[in-house]
Amino acid sequence: MFLTSVNLAKAKSKSILVQMLSASGSGYFFNTKRSRIKDKLVLLRHDPIVNKHVLFFEKRKIRSI
Repeated sequence: MFLTSVNLAKAKSKSILVQMLSASGSGYFFNTKRSRIKDKLVLLRHDPIVNKHVLFFEKRKIRSI
């Protein structure tokens, strides 16, 4: 009897964790999750440093969830 290695494919997660950066230039960011198959996020949220609602753009992927 021979032992063989079986390569099982890893399943990709359906969502990823991304970093959202403020467009106001204050440097404020937060992390959120989004679906892997959707386009990059753009959200209107409150920036406490400038005390206004500003756009937040997806800066980078942090990890898969």
